[in-house]
Amino acid sequence: MKIFDHKGMMIIPNPDQEIASAKEVIVVKNLFCPAGHSLINPRASFNGHPGILVQVQARAGRGLVALSPIYGEKVRVALDVDLQPGEVVSVRCPTCEVELPVHSPCSCGGQIIAMFLTTQANFGDSIGVCNRIDCANATLMEAGRLLSIAGEELG
Repeated sequence: MKIFDHKGMMIIPNPDQEIASAKEVIVVKNLFCPAGHSLINPRASFNGHPGILVQVQARAGRGLVALSPIYGEKVRVALDVDLQPGEVVSVRCPTCEVELPVHSPCSCGGQIIAMFLTTQANFGDSIGVCNRIDCANATLMEAGRLLSIAGEELG
């Protein structure tokens, strides 16, 4: 891999480009609240895949936020609530309105909120996203192995 281009400028790889060019794309097809309700919903679609739909309680009120189900894609879309940058929100199941549990603290001062890969609500098989608006920190834990969304092994 070249470090400098033809003008002598340093080449810095774009992690999003590496994810897009990866041979395998991981798409979350099943995701559940602690009560076992599905968080996957076709109301929001990302590259042809149904999105992850959660309810948030913000200063401006309650509404739905759609998250991309594609591993490494950090797209979040507020559907019917105005969210402010830096605001910390409560994240709930849109079906039963149970608050999703905290997995761990986030480095930004928010909380990593857990959503489960199975109906058993096992933190060892979960996806976590930060509850601070505009923080893109997220994790994937599968079979007890923690990975960052960028794909770097953390544990």
